[in-house]
Amino acid sequence: MRKDSKNYFSGIDIYIGLDVHKKNWDVSIYVDNIHHESVHISPPLTKTLTEMLRKKYPGGQYHVVYEAGFSGFWIYDELTEQGIDCVVVSPADIPRSNKDKKFKTDRNDSRQLAKKLRAGLLEGIYIPEQIQREHRALVRLRDKLVKDRTRLKNYIKCNLMFFGKEIGKDYEDTTCWSGKFMEGLLKIAYLTPEGKEVLLETIKMLMVYEEEIKELDGKIKQLSKKSEYRQNAGILCTVPGISTLTAMIMLVEIGDFTRFEDTNKLKSYVGLIPQEHSSGEKEVKTGITRRGNKFLKRVIIEASWIAVRRDKTLLSLYSKLIKRMKGSKAIVVIASTLLNRIRSIIRKQEPYRIAA
Repeated sequence: MRKDSKNYFSGIDIYIGLDVHKKNWDVSIYVDNIHHESVHISPPLTKTLTEMLRKKYPGGQYHVVYEAGFSGFWIYDELTEQGIDCVVVSPADIPRSNKDKKFKTDRNDSRQLAKKLRAGLLEGIYIPEQIQREHRALVRLRDKLVKDRTRLKNYIKCNLMFFGKEIGKDYEDTTCWSGKFMEGLLKIAYLTPEGKEVLLETIKMLMVYEEEIKELDGKIKQLSKKSEYRQNAGILCTVPGISTLTAMIMLVEIGDFTRFEDTNKLKSYVGLIPQEHSSGEKEVKTGITRRGNKFLKRVIIEASWIAVRRDKTLLSLYSKLIKRMKGSKAIVVIASTLLNRIRSIIRKQEPYRIAA
């Protein structure tokens, strides 16, 4: 039978590993246990990949894998639309031998992806819907602007310290950039116009960030009123410590709460599980894992600090915990408890009830 026959690879699994880069892809193709070829695709287009597969491996059952990263999920979207099975994996979840780490090349990476996919060693990550991704991008943009604003504030304070400038005793708390504090900044004198100009320009940039963040807050609030978020956002806002912004961060980052079989799976996704190292009978736990969703981890812990002051049950638990551990560790336990309650009220579609 000729290899260009329409169904030559019918019923045969074709495993394709993609090492994705901005300007090109390295592609490795395995048929059963055999490495058939490695190709270089530039410019990187799913159309080029699918046409090549259907021409060289007609009728095959294609399975594509690539690492999550800067490229997002558009490759997954386009391949899935064309009926090709695609898996996106976290780089941290790919088992690598010492040899793989020392001899790391783009071609070798793509081959390892294809081999491990064929061996069933890779588990795909959750792929959010396209609309959810765009809403998530809006909320994450606010987080980025807040971080940029903080960096700019730190730059202003460093500039003042560098030149030995003081705002005055009334403004020692530089964590609260109030209107009076800003007025105090503007009154600081420099020896040259250029020195003053640096301060004025940075303050002007700071005002731009303030306006942009305020505008985004309004857009996120509007988003929370849309039909797909309105009900769940309202339920989450009944939880002590959770504002509309926090509720929207949780909703766009988690998506469907019911996709988690139990609370432990949700805690793992957020990153509220301990790091564990064990050997033989020895088991060591060293604080919470660095993995997980950093946006969710931060907001749930921030909400927990407020919740312990408003919910007597959580306060009682926190009081018991700090007798045997630091407050920073105790609040993680509170965050896990609060997350469990949040999952419960979302599943039951009922408001949070604070213990009397």
